[in-house]
Amino acid sequence: MATPRSVLTKTAVFTAALAIAGLTSTSAQAAPAYVNLTVLDIHGAPIYAKPTSSSKRYHVDKYETVERIQCSTIKTPSGARWFRIYDSQPTAWVWSGHFMSLAHPPKECFPG
Repeated sequence: MATPRSVLTKTAVFTAALAIAGLTSTSAQAAPAYVNLTVLDIHGAPIYAKPTSSSKRYHVDKYETVERIQCSTIKTPSGARWFRIYDSQPTAWVWSGHFMSLAHPPKECFPG
């Protein structure tokens, strides 16, 4: 006998809610795909093609713009921390200094 579609849907929603709440054993292992950070620099946050201000500048996010940050790196020419913007095409980067300081920065983009 097939399980009704509504039961499967409710089970999937419940399982997802548990994972978000951190109540499943697998959720502790999986890092979030992105974190939301708000631009706090009143002059905005320039968005670049590479994690360096000498690369192509795409645009400037305005003050209080929320960006979805995928990961961060300090493997840059200056050694400064840069954030890669989640799901951007082409790949885009923003300097971390335009955001609130974080005790635990997003995961490293280039581990190893």
